[in-house]
Amino acid sequence: MEVFLKDGREQFVLCHVVIQSSKGRGDLAERMFRYFYRIWDRYKVPITAIAILADESKCYRPVVYSQEFMGTSLRYDFNSYKILDQEESELRSNRNPFSVIVLTALLAIANKKVTDEGLKEIKHDLYDEMMKREMDMGTRQGLYDYH
Repeated sequence: MEVFLKDGREQFVLCHVVIQSSKGRGDLAERMFRYFYRIWDRYKVPITAIAILADESKCYRPVVYSQEFMGTSLRYDFNSYKILDQEESELRSNRNPFSVIVLTALLAIANKKVTDEGLKEIKHDLYDEMMKREMDMGTRQGLYDYH
């Protein structure tokens, strides 16, 4: 994306986002680094990276990849956002439309074994949440259809 810096200059930056819904093989940090160097090799522009952790494990929190061999070392730090760390009440009070998406993910993690009727109630609750925020119809429909 192109952004405008505070001094008015334009800057092209790449945002690398990975959504991880399970611990998997535990190789997320290595994959984040691999994607970083491939993006850098191709575009050579500033890159910011974030792993959105949508798994059920409170302990799984990769944020760094490192390796060392015979005096040569490498460390790659990246941002992470843990869905389970979010508070439902704060998400409900946050006016940002993306908080509805995070709230949806949080409720999905917390209600893994809910019935179809329970899922329907959650979806209606989320739609009501969007109405309370006075989101325009296009935004509501986009978010609602996304779930």
